[in-house]
Amino acid sequence: MPLNLTEEQILQLAPDDSSVKAGKGLATLSKWVLRECSGRAVWGHCQGSGKNPYQTVIDLNDIAFKCSCPSRKFPCKHGLGLLLLYARQPDQFTQAEEPEWVTAWLAKRTEKVEKKEQKVKSETPVDEAAQAKRQEKRHQKVLGGISDLEVWMKDLVRNGFLNVPERAYTLFDNMARRMVDAQAPGLAGRLRAMEAIDFDSESWKSDLTESMGRLYLLMQSYRNMDGLPEEWKDEIRTQIGYPQSKDNVLAGEPVADSWLVLHKQSRKVNDVNTDIYWFYGKESGLFARYLSFAVAGTFSTENWIPGSAYKGALCFYNGTGTCRRALFRESVLAEENFVPACSPDLKQAAAVYRTAMLTNPFSEDVPLLVDDVRVARNGKDYTMLDNAGNAVRVAMPEETYIDILAITGGNPFASLVIVNGDIWELKSIWYNKEYHTWRDERN
Repeated sequence: MPLNLTEEQILQLAPDDSSVKAGKGLATLSKWVLRECSGRAVWGHCQGSGKNPYQTVIDLNDIAFKCSCPSRKFPCKHGLGLLLLYARQPDQFTQAEEPEWVTAWLAKRTEKVEKKEQKVKSETPVDEAAQAKRQEKRHQKVLGGISDLEVWMKDLVRNGFLNVPERAYTLFDNMARRMVDAQAPGLAGRLRAMEAIDFDSESWKSDLTESMGRLYLLMQSYRNMDGLPEEWKDEIRTQIGYPQSKDNVLAGEPVADSWLVLHKQSRKVNDVNTDIYWFYGKESGLFARYLSFAVAGTFSTENWIPGSAYKGALCFYNGTGTCRRALFRESVLAEENFVPACSPDLKQAAAVYRTAMLTNPFSEDVPLLVDDVRVARNGKDYTMLDNAGNAVRVAMPEETYIDILAITGGNPFASLVIVNGDIWELKSIWYNKEYHTWRDERN
């Protein structure tokens, strides 16, 4: 099948910069003693330092990799090199019948998907009495943690914020650990986010005050959940840190659409690697977030390609908000990508953000799409401007700003920004209908 991926998109799959360099080095005909393809896969033999060449195969329907090399990186340099070579020179690959090792791997992948679907459909009996007992026990632990947190917050406000910067680590970390003990990891995460505030900035006091206000609102919401609608009960529990069963999520009503991958962000917290993907539905106009987790030393086997579209059905987690977490019930890489519908200017984009916050005041990392904008340097900062003269400060690395100027020549483009409060971060752009993004990694 023809590959509608750019080299930039393929390199977004690399686990690190060294894999990018190594993959590019293997994207040459001389490195591959065998290059073949079928309607659903591409495979090859790459001669390494050993006697036998490495066998590498790629599932073209949803871009998955397998290689016989000993690398623990995923995808490895051979998978990246083979996919880059196929994207550049598909005519150099011979159409052939799939060998047994390729057919077996593809069959195993299909079997895995079928088992997943059967698991969703199966009804496993639940001991409701035991489940209710566990939930009540956890509820009481969370309430105890909230009581301690409230006393701590009131003491902090009473004593003032003047000395917070110099003791931020111990101040927030100790209470975050208490929230983990209280089985409220969501509250712990908000405390650690306060610890990460830039206390050298002029806005740190207002940033801290806003964060504490949201935290207090969440605590009181949990205490008074009984009178709230079901979707808000689910949302508040999720914000506190209660998990939702994947089986229950996948058993929900799916939304079938063509889902565009807007951006991918990788984070590492406590030796757990988390990949966060933002999706946009072409017909539904819905946003969704997909989270993929991998412990240290391993790599996620899920590779949603930024800028690509996937036809499939997403099942959303219970809750409320304009960009909820979701899981794919099934998906396949679409033959064509598309440019998402965007707000025509910054004024409307800001209105969309206000609506998102009114819908759910606990929302974080809100995606906004805005068209016909430029970026300009403003001292050490950057400003996003639209044709109507509206402007907003936008955060981005220096190299991203330089790349945008090189790509657009200073002309207007469509963009994705992720917004948290007053912080607008530019993540991806579309210029002349072509998608461009940058690696986004945080530790």
